[in-house]
Amino acid sequence: MISLQRLAQKIWTRQDVLGVLGWLVAVPLSILFSFVVRVRNFLYEKGILRSEQLPLPIISVGNLTVGGTGKTPFVLWLARLLYARHHRVAILSRGYKGQNKGVTTVGTDGRAQATPEEVGDEAVMLARTFSGVVLAGRDRVRSARLAQETYGVEVLILDDGFQYRRLDRSLDILLLDAQQKETWVLPAGPFREPSTAIRRADLVVVTKGETVQEQQDYAASLHIREKPLFFANPCPTALVHSTHGEWQELPLFFLVHKKVMTVSGVAVPDLFHRFIREADAEIIDMMVFPDHHVYTERDWQTIISASRACDFVVTTEKDLVKLEKFPFATDKLVALRIDMEVNDVEQFLAFIESQLKGMGKKKDGK
Repeated sequence: MISLQRLAQKIWTRQDVLGVLGWLVAVPLSILFSFVVRVRNFLYEKGILRSEQLPLPIISVGNLTVGGTGKTPFVLWLARLLYARHHRVAILSRGYKGQNKGVTTVGTDGRAQATPEEVGDEAVMLARTFSGVVLAGRDRVRSARLAQETYGVEVLILDDGFQYRRLDRSLDILLLDAQQKETWVLPAGPFREPSTAIRRADLVVVTKGETVQEQQDYAASLHIREKPLFFANPCPTALVHSTHGEWQELPLFFLVHKKVMTVSGVAVPDLFHRFIREADAEIIDMMVFPDHHVYTERDWQTIISASRACDFVVTTEKDLVKLEKFPFATDKLVALRIDMEVNDVEQFLAFIESQLKGMGKKKDGK
């Protein structure tokens, strides 16, 4: 049985007869969806629908497409960057696929205080890897107020916030995937809103290009002009293993010439597999699950059975927060840690710092 994720890819790329027929059926729905999104944006731009304003800088990091741009690693990179420069930072996640209805404090000191079942895998992963405050909740207005009133934060970073217009933001950072050539909106393509929404961004970051030239060409194809433009790529930096709930790093060279099995439940696993091959590991088996997959005991048993001939079971950090509860042989389950590398990082930081200072003056009425 074909998964919804694979079916969507077939439709978006018009692959084979099924994909073409699906795309033809989806096009009228996409036109309708695009119209609804444009009307909603128009209502916000004219002030008919209002955004809540809070007296502190709010930085939104988002994208235009469904998954795969490196948004969450970029949020983590930005939060760490500002935290290292003594800004009191909170990350606000929507807690996608979490069961909790209200606002949940996921972590405050690099330790998760909630489970993936409660707040979703991405929120827990952020809490495990960021030393500041991480909150999860579908109502990001409430999350923002709680962060300000309870934790006294100075800067809020809104994860996946470009389409969340109920909360006014001081700076909109938009990530675009240079590999994503299809520009139709859902369901005929992966875009959440038309590409013209790029004009709403204050800063654009193009990710996942083979070369900077490819990223520049992609930006030009979308007619990005008169906006600060940066380029970033995900990069593997270490392995992570969980021991009694504590995460510890191992060097990447542990994978060299090792037989590994990969387990992933992410939107675009191809890059994950490429990084493992580039680490000179031999992938002898792959298990690919849908994005945000909830692992069951049956899944664990299948993984254990299939991985007997492997040196390592390699997964992602987002999957590790869900798999670490199952018993694996000591150090056999490891996650590939992926960070973002941003070109012209000093220029990027200078821009962000100048914006934060400007926001502070505006807040103080100066």
